[in-house]
Amino acid sequence: MISSYLLKELTFIYYKFRHVIIYTIIGFFSIICELIIRNLFISISLSEVPSTLMSIVIGVLIAFFLNIKFNFFIKKNLLAKALLYYFLISLFSISIQFFINNFTNFKFNILFNYEIERLIISGIVFIFAYLLHRKFSFKNSAKLGVAIYASKDEDVHNIFQKIGVYPDFIHVDIVDESFVKEAKPINYEKYNLIKYYWKNKEIHTHLMSKNPIKLIKSVSEFSDIIFIHKEIDENLEEVLKLFENLDCKPGIVLHAINRYDNELEEITSKFNNIMILSIPKAGYSGQRFVESSFDLINKINEIQKRKTINLFVDGGINKQNIKNMNVENIISGSDVLNNKDPREQIMRLKTFGRYI
Repeated sequence: MISSYLLKELTFIYYKFRHVIIYTIIGFFSIICELIIRNLFISISLSEVPSTLMSIVIGVLIAFFLNIKFNFFIKKNLLAKALLYYFLISLFSISIQFFINNFTNFKFNILFNYEIERLIISGIVFIFAYLLHRKFSFKNSAKLGVAIYASKDEDVHNIFQKIGVYPDFIHVDIVDESFVKEAKPINYEKYNLIKYYWKNKEIHTHLMSKNPIKLIKSVSEFSDIIFIHKEIDENLEEVLKLFENLDCKPGIVLHAINRYDNELEEITSKFNNIMILSIPKAGYSGQRFVESSFDLINKINEIQKRKTINLFVDGGINKQNIKNMNVENIISGSDVLNNKDPREQIMRLKTFGRYI
């Protein structure tokens, strides 16, 4: 009988590699469907070429919709783009199969019938096709970042022991006295530790400051994205201009307790990275989720420029409310780090509560 510890480890391994595992199962199933459909077309006296082409198109559609249903959870506004990429990459991989069979010494059609040939060559190009789909077709599937404070008290080593490399990115919170009077001193050395432990992860910095310009200059070399609040004392245009000479991207934070009804079009014309702060008060962890965040999310999802926006939600995220998050990126701090099993909680959030 499998021990509970071994079962748990196997479950973690499955969820760590779940995309490629599910992709493989769906791919095999869709090819079987394709071959059955092809034989049905041929059996009703349809010629071989149109039967093959139509069955391939149907097989690709089956694979795509099963992947977005059970594997990658693409948001509705990005479905058309994902489907286009999926078709193009599938066509490319099928072209490789055709080339292998017709212009190389590997003449599978001599040794095997069409069905076996299709399965063998699909297996050969499988990894190549999967990597392309992950890079383009499903690049907009939801990601999860864990929040870490850049303060002296934050134990980065301990956090790494808890979460490992399970997050998709690391979210660094910096708070100064202009936002929170009792803010702890900023410790920039934490960035070196974060870079050490999460070498291949993006680092996003959230500046909770009324005067972010000076801080931007201090953290830009460590950050891939720097988020500033809409409500700052410095000129927003000057702050944006500063990023022209930096190797990181700007992001804007919209606090869910405020209203931005007449400003969203202007905001989204200047920022592609938008974070919704979904807690009552900035600078404090462990707060409840503000329900009005959903209204703000819905309004942003309806604007014309939505396809170019990378949308984040930060604060109060748990396994219940995440099921309704129509965004690309989730940020969680205390809900993960204070959980009795942080890695398990990451899996719950990354799978929209589907992890059991």
